[in-house]
Amino acid sequence: MSKSDWFVDARFGMFIHWGLYSLAGKGEWSYARDSWKAGQYEKLMKKFNPLAFDPALWARLAKAAGMKYVVFTTRHHDGFCMFDSHFSDYKITNTPFGKDVTRMLVETFRDQGLRIGFYHSLPDWTHPGYADKESPEFMRHGELHKPTDAEYQDFINLLYHHLEQLLTEYGRIDLLFLDYTSKYKANEDYFQRDRQLSMIYKLQPDILVNDRLSFNKEQVRDFDYYTPEICIPNQPQMVKGKPVLWETCATMNNHWGYCKGDKNFKSLETLLCGLTGCVSRNGNLLLNVGPDGNGCIPQTSIHRLQDLAAWMKMNSESIHGAGKADYPPPHGTIFTQKGNDLFLHLLQAPLGDIILPQLRDKVEKITLLRNGADIPMITHWGFELLQDNELRIRPCGTKAGDVLKITLKR
Repeated sequence: MSKSDWFVDARFGMFIHWGLYSLAGKGEWSYARDSWKAGQYEKLMKKFNPLAFDPALWARLAKAAGMKYVVFTTRHHDGFCMFDSHFSDYKITNTPFGKDVTRMLVETFRDQGLRIGFYHSLPDWTHPGYADKESPEFMRHGELHKPTDAEYQDFINLLYHHLEQLLTEYGRIDLLFLDYTSKYKANEDYFQRDRQLSMIYKLQPDILVNDRLSFNKEQVRDFDYYTPEICIPNQPQMVKGKPVLWETCATMNNHWGYCKGDKNFKSLETLLCGLTGCVSRNGNLLLNVGPDGNGCIPQTSIHRLQDLAAWMKMNSESIHGAGKADYPPPHGTIFTQKGNDLFLHLLQAPLGDIILPQLRDKVEKITLLRNGADIPMITHWGFELLQDNELRIRPCGTKAGDVLKITLKR
């Protein structure tokens, strides 16, 4: 077995952005984009006491929604550690809450059978060893300091030791999502890529590491998986002319971290279209939730997860272990395939009959996954203007989000 087999089979995971920014309620880039007085943002640490944090609830929601792994933000760009760092006092265990939420989350999700992934920021906006045009000092004032050699080395060592601790003290970690390499550092190895990866793979040989240690992908080493963001590529992803594992991450509204004013939540139909779009191109979807400063996932996000759970209860076989189909989908639909079964995802209620390209005389039976009802194949009329290889079917009573299981003849 390959170390990536579980990732391919999973197809769906939960991203969790949670940190000091959640208490501010303005999104995860608030430290850089909003007008904070010196030290004001950091003082949020003294108020961070998420008494409603319930990792068991989060794990149950994720598992029921068909998510097979979790990726948790151990540190975002603001430098605040959501774990009990041995190398920084700027951490969750120095808040009034005083507990290592990363450990609590890892143990709970692992008990529910979910794989564990860590997000860890490569930049640290609070460290003098990091400087970039996308950091707060430049975004606010148009100025950029130049780190000394000692400051830079201290920054790199902190990154190294944080990753070493995370991969040593929390059991088996299945996935590492490093974020991000700025376009302004596209031509430099700012984070000492090979040093970090050598340690990572030594400690966790079976871990999957994403591609964000390099802005350019063609001129550097191969990564375990690749991460286009908040989009569905038009085709399976290729790097250096070869197909690669990939995953797109996406938000439920317009922010990763909690933003109390953002009510623009995506519909269930939109989320399903994104998920099936990824799977149909041999990719995964990592869907984000942004808990608030008290540790509560927004109610609308909970409702969407519950809606996904209801859909997965009937249709999960069209997602887990499925991938790109051997046939083109008809209008208004997406195909996924697993072995001898095609799964036709209806993005909208069909106008009437559906014409399946290239499938005449190749289909054994068709059923509606939602209730097991047979879908008739129309063989007695309507062929006058069809291509010779097209099949007409009549999916009466179907709606957007329904999935037809098409079993092919052997």
